[in-house]
Amino acid sequence: MTQLTLTGGLLLQADKHSSLLKLPRPLLKRKPSSRKVKTSSHPQSITTFPVRVHKEDDRINQGALNARKNFVDVARKTEFRSHSAGPYGNFFATCWPNGKTERVKLATEIIESLWLYDDVMEDVDHAGAVKVHASVRDSLIGAEKPSKKNMIATLFKDFGARLNHMDKQGAPRVLASLKAYLDNYDSQKTPFNTIQKYTEYRVLNVGYGIMDSFMQWTMGIHLNEAETDEAHNFYMSAGRVMGLTNDLYSWNVERTEAVDSEDRKWNAVPVIMQQYDLNEEDASVFLRGLIVHHEQTTRELGQVLLRRFGYSHRMTQYVESVGLMLGGNCFWSATCPRYNSI
Repeated sequence: MTQLTLTGGLLLQADKHSSLLKLPRPLLKRKPSSRKVKTSSHPQSITTFPVRVHKEDDRINQGALNARKNFVDVARKTEFRSHSAGPYGNFFATCWPNGKTERVKLATEIIESLWLYDDVMEDVDHAGAVKVHASVRDSLIGAEKPSKKNMIATLFKDFGARLNHMDKQGAPRVLASLKAYLDNYDSQKTPFNTIQKYTEYRVLNVGYGIMDSFMQWTMGIHLNEAETDEAHNFYMSAGRVMGLTNDLYSWNVERTEAVDSEDRKWNAVPVIMQQYDLNEEDASVFLRGLIVHHEQTTRELGQVLLRRFGYSHRMTQYVESVGLMLGGNCFWSATCPRYNSI
């Protein structure tokens, strides 16, 4: 027996005499649409995944600025948090560095709108928020025309048509992920008492389904039903990484906000503190280790998935793009104004 080093550092035991052994193809060459970011000088970023930023970052960031202008015009009294721009690139240009520029720009406008929407909803009681979520959802998927009384919903009314115009094949999956998010967002009022249960819900609550579906859409990747089913464990593991990573860095802001037992704010740090009777600093260290653990699991599951599909072009592209999305999410979160005093 001998060892073959596979992409990502996973070791596979294989019979060196086997004529049936198929050596893995290297991951796809980097597209010229992105540039590599050196993360070594930013130790606060703990990701083990690579980080790249789209070369058209300025154009992509314009999508976020468009969303921000629309929301400020409608909700003038709302105090919005810093948007998705970062010192090394827009959040979405960092998470989807190899996506088609105009698609990434539109996706940025849509999700930036959801972020701003979240800021607005923090001041609305739970019952009222559920009604607004339903209205926004129906506007997005074209189920009904938004009421003039609900100006927030009108901001989402054209997104479905614009998605379809760019990519009719991929748009339904993106819209379905947006619908699922809005159907379940705010569905839990009582925080979970264990990090294990909390993490599973956080995959949905953080909007990982939206990020994954938009990633595929911006890249022109369309996993079929069989591929999607086989990728489920990989998908869930990556979602755990994104949800917990968001909690680690957003805690810098959330820890200073008043939170009562009935509030709809979510973070893993207080869950860990309560479950294991840890202080805040130790709970944060625990969370960092948990994130690295889930990143390692995601890498391993990615290699399983690649072998399962014989290192096909589409699956290789998908697995690599998820890794870039997770790396980008962590690095941006560790350095952005939204979560850090810069």
